[in-house]
Amino acid sequence: MKVIVTGGAGFLGSHLVDALIARGDEVVVIDNLFRGLRENVNSEAIFIEGDVCDYSVLTAAVEELDGVDLIHHLAAINGTKWFHEAADKVISVNINATHRVIELALEYEARLIIASSPEAYGEQSAMPLSSESVAVFPPAHIHQRHSYGASKYLDEVALQHAVRSKGLDGRIIRPFNAYGPRLRGDEYGQVIAMMLAKAKSGHAIEVHGDGKQTRSFTWVHDVIEGMLKVSDQDGLAGKSFNLGRDEEISILALAERIASLCSAQIVMKGSYHGDSIRRLPDLTDNDIIAWCAETSLDEGLAILSGEL
Repeated sequence: MKVIVTGGAGFLGSHLVDALIARGDEVVVIDNLFRGLRENVNSEAIFIEGDVCDYSVLTAAVEELDGVDLIHHLAAINGTKWFHEAADKVISVNINATHRVIELALEYEARLIIASSPEAYGEQSAMPLSSESVAVFPPAHIHQRHSYGASKYLDEVALQHAVRSKGLDGRIIRPFNAYGPRLRGDEYGQVIAMMLAKAKSGHAIEVHGDGKQTRSFTWVHDVIEGMLKVSDQDGLAGKSFNLGRDEEISILALAERIASLCSAQIVMKGSYHGDSIRRLPDLTDNDIIAWCAETSLDEGLAILSGEL
């Protein structure tokens, strides 16, 4: 297949590109390297450094492939600190980029997979989170964390509109806290990588709030397998899939596991505004694609800690 991957120099995107190349697909990666790294991109993929919000960049990718069959849209501004520090940019980039790739998919009659997020549910407290769960967002004057989650919710609305009104073959995935090699561990990164980076540098692992908030973490290669199943199967237009595990763990317990593996200390820090108390996926819909995430958290952490 001829495939475009937006955000393909990032953590999840670069692993997806590797899998697509390995099975023989022709791949063009589009990334402006705001957070992605050029060295993450598979050498067999065509790389275009550019802004996905620029439609001419997208059409240049089509020209490189002489057509397009499938678009995986992962380009977005992610990272909790950005949600507060650059809320306007998060909203603008995430929504406008999705509009552009929907336009592209419609013009070239390509299948489109957009990467949403469990953040699209907002501060929903009823668990597990399913495709029928209601999104709950607090008043905007309280904090800006949900600049990201609300943008992802609107991405889903835009895709569903295109499916219903314009015949787009579009699908939605929501990776639940994917982790693995290449995950950024700086202050704008994600929690497992941040904890491992602290341990690697000899500093104490930071836990925000009381540490009782829970998450479900999913090994990156399991997520990629799920993404391929969603993109390859016919008859899934308008469907959404939570790509995760139902293995729930508190952030403090996560820190304790990593501290034990890496001989590190733990320090408690102030909480993040709007941090979800729980986040657990309903996985029922994954029966449709015959997929489950098989790698346990202990197995994944052992692999990563062995790289320190």
